[in-house]
Amino acid sequence: MTRVLCYRNFSGLPFVVSAPPNSCEAAADKALDLIAKRGGRVVWRLAELPLRAIRLLREREILPVRSISFPGKRGFKYLAASPDGGSWLLVNEVEHATFGRILPGAPSPGEFEREYRSPEEGPGRSPWSWTPAFGYLASDPSRIGPGLTVELIVHLPGLALSRQLPHARNYLQAVGAVFLPIRSHSPHSATPGAAEAGLFRLASRGGLGKSAREVYVALLEAVEPVLRLEYEARNRCRERHPERLEARVRQSLRNLIGPGPLAYADLLSAGSLARLGAGLGFLAPQIPVILEELRVTAGSGHLSVSSGRELSQEEEDFTRSNVVRSYLDEHGGEIH
Repeated sequence: MTRVLCYRNFSGLPFVVSAPPNSCEAAADKALDLIAKRGGRVVWRLAELPLRAIRLLREREILPVRSISFPGKRGFKYLAASPDGGSWLLVNEVEHATFGRILPGAPSPGEFEREYRSPEEGPGRSPWSWTPAFGYLASDPSRIGPGLTVELIVHLPGLALSRQLPHARNYLQAVGAVFLPIRSHSPHSATPGAAEAGLFRLASRGGLGKSAREVYVALLEAVEPVLRLEYEARNRCRERHPERLEARVRQSLRNLIGPGPLAYADLLSAGSLARLGAGLGFLAPQIPVILEELRVTAGSGHLSVSSGRELSQEEEDFTRSNVVRSYLDEHGGEIH
């Protein structure tokens, strides 16, 4: 999927990283007034949400992976989300306002331009902090210009199996893109290594002088060689060791539907092989979509929220196993 984050700061107010609490409160009041005028969104004060709900929002790609808390300012952080969770507005999360949107897959540049909507503004880009020379201003220099970051979540099992992930990381860093593995948000779950999960976040960084479309196109062009190498690596794995690879793939699916506890790291590693198997024709093509849904709904935050309380590690792993097994059983006709 593709996540689009649009960063805006109100003119006349300092950035959150250097602002006193009263300025953060003023920015929050402005943002809440903007939300009220738009309507149709549910608003939460983040400080009032339990930690399990915060983890759920991170698993849904709504809250940032690494939240930053500044002394005396936590009470002015808000989240306003659409009913389907496909778009949202974060208030005072590093910038005064961060508009987010999830797009399925990797849309073409034309589709991206039709789907992406810049935040409403008046003449002279009001009420946002903007200059003709540098565009939208932000606390992070990489956001100056269009005030935009585009992220792609991709699956790279071929590069993981062929041990080429360091080359991909070095290349993307050289062209100015971000390369991060997808990790667990559970407080007691082992964090899988990149080679085990195969899931990565590739993000744009910088864009001074570029439009939103140009930022997106530049990211697609940077990522294209990595995806091409991924497909080549998958094909080599299949050509060299087809029987061994198919046996590993089918065992990974058995691990997911088997009895006993299931740690999130094991869900990601087994799911990575099953997704690869579907892409190579060993398993049903619908499996990646099913496993992507489980990657989110079987996360720590989702399980704790659905249970109504924090779960111990043992409870979480058994609950996850039941959720995954039940969901795969419901979709048995699509898997077999």
